Amino acid sequence: MDMSHQNHNGSLSRRMFLKMAGWLTVLGTVIKIPGLSHAAEKPEIISETVRFEGKGGTLGGYISRPVGKGPYPGVIVIHENRGVTDYIKDVTQNLAVAGYVGLSVNLVSRSLGADYPGGSDEAMNALGKLSDAEAMDDLDAAAEYLKKQPVVFTNSIGCLGFCMGGRFSLLYAAHRKDLKAAVVFYGRTINKISPLQPKSPIDLAPGITAPLLGNYGAADTGIPVDDVRRLEEELKKNNKTFDIKIYPEAKHAFHREGPNYHAEAARDAWQRTVDWLAKYLKTPLAKG
Repeated sequence: MDMSHQNHNGSLSRRMFLKMAGWLTVLGTVIKIPGLSHAAEKPEIISETVRFEGKGGTLGGYISRPVGKGPYPGVIVIHENRGVTDYIKDVTQNLAVAGYVGLSVNLVSRSLGADYPGGSDEAMNALGKLSDAEAMDDLDAAAEYLKKQPVVFTNSIGCLGFCMGGRFSLLYAAHRKDLKAAVVFYGRTINKISPLQPKSPIDLAPGITAPLLGNYGAADTGIPVDDVRRLEEELKKNNKTFDIKIYPEAKHAFHREGPNYHAEAARDAWQRTVDWLAKYLKTPLAKG
């Protein structure tokens, strides 16, 4: 459980960087300004909002890709319980910088519309009424949309989820049999059974086919370490490919800048993420 170190440079806040990324987008590229180290300094990618159809109607999404013609592996980004926020857009952009086509699907689309922005209590309330089955359908629509893009290598799709999206990432790893990799940031492994959530991710562990990477915090008060260990046991018992790391001092949402942000854990977990995706999404391409 060793952790590496991270420095954050710059005099402006991370949120300001994210806002400037939107202001400075010109003709599909981003103007590079010396000294900016976050979203505004990504001239090698193209990002835009998109719409596509799903079983429940029109879905919104935010897509980022390298400027080259590709094809590149695709990664579905599954947001937290407040929708597609600036943070989720930044994660999607960072995937593009790493050589993937990232697509964050707006899971509030069914109830609030495809273009509804993330970050509000209304978005959180809407997501609280989204069933697991509806979420899987919307993620399937995102996967099919990615496969239709000429820049995406159709046989190399993975997913990456945070918090609520982390739980969905676990569920999707069992649901989508052609998924090539799944990454989970502090996704609940055991939940209270309800009509909206009829099963816990741990119940579906035997059906997981994608190699699974998990990043959790030992100080997460909402996800007991014992629950994470139980998931590990189920994965091991069923001979699954997985790697779960629990950071000793990290709390819930340690990757997102805020009161629980843990720089060392965040950097290490992100490096693990890009390494995992490269191993299972890029390596087969190189061999092919």
